[in-house]
Amino acid sequence: MNAVALQAANIIDRLDEKEQGFALDFLQKLSDRQDAERHEKNQAYLAKIRRGIKQCAEGRGIVRDIVEVEDE
Repeated sequence: MNAVALQAANIIDRLDEKEQGFALDFLQKLSDRQDAERHEKNQAYLAKIRRGIKQCAEGRGIVRDIVEVEDE
């Protein structure tokens, strides 16, 4: 477990049951939002790649756009 996760676990352990539920729900919603944003970016990258493939298949030259992908 990395230092941030360990620190978060220690903080959650100090909370009462109601506060823990709130904190865990908040973290889940934050995680879901990040997953949705990551999915949206991936769909945009795939759409860009598909447009480039279609452009090349139609004989309109080589796509010159670079698709940058984060390390995640």
